[in-house]
This record gives sequence, structure tokens and C-alpha cells, in this order.
Amino acid sequence: MAKIFANLLTLIIVLTMTACASKASDAVDVVSAPQFRQILDSDHDVYLLDVRTPEEYAEGHIQGAHLLNWLDPEEFKADAAHLDKSKTILTYCRSGRRSLEAATYLTSQGYKVIDLEGGIQAWEKDDFPIVTAD
Repeated sequence: MAKIFANLLTLIIVLTMTACASKASDAVDVVSAPQFRQILDSDHDVYLLDVRTPEEYAEGHIQGAHLLNWLDPEEFKADAAHLDKSKTILTYCRSGRRSLEAATYLTSQGYKVIDLEGGIQAWEKDDFPIVTAD
């Protein structure tokens, strides 16, 4: 009986965690590279955020992007606290995984965030430009 109870409790915890994670990521708009570019071109009041490492950023980034390394959680959270909540934040990384995590975190902090599906790889696949120096 104790084993059944333990298994049931584990199942409830896993389902609760899954549901919470799903709700957080559902709050983030994830758009294709052409949609992302359209937003960048039409709304000049957005804040473009590259959440990759400084080395990745230096290899090439979207024009006008600000770097905030998701893999340095303390610095990311400290710097993110100073972002303007009145602006929509556009996030991207290499493939879309880190930026979705960062976007989910930012959304939980009260920011409106749009994430680039497939990251800068999708951006480049659609032949959109990148720069190596800003």
C-alpha cells in the first residue's frame, strides 16, 4: 500500500510540474523567422535580446541585438531586472531552446516576450542578415 501511495504521489508531482511548465511556455509567443523579422522591421520600440554566450554573439548576431547570456544565470537575472517592462522583448539563441527558457523566465517576471522559433539558425536559413560587429 505504501508503494502504491508513493507511486501515486510521484505521478501527481510530475503531472503538476509538467502542467506548470506548459503554462509558463504557453505564455510566450513563439514565431517563425519571417514573422520575427516583420516585427523587428515594423516595431522600432522592441528590445532585441540575444541570450547566447559572448563568443556566439561575436560570431554573428542580428543587427541591434543586446547580449544577455542565459548560461550565466546570476548575471542574467540581475541585468534582466533592469529591462523596460513597457517594451516587448524579442529573444533568440542558436536553436531556440535557451531563448525559450529565458523568455519563459522573463514572462514570469512580468515582461511581454516573443521568441524566435529555431533561433539564429532559422534566421540564417531564411537568408536574413547577421552582423559580426555592432
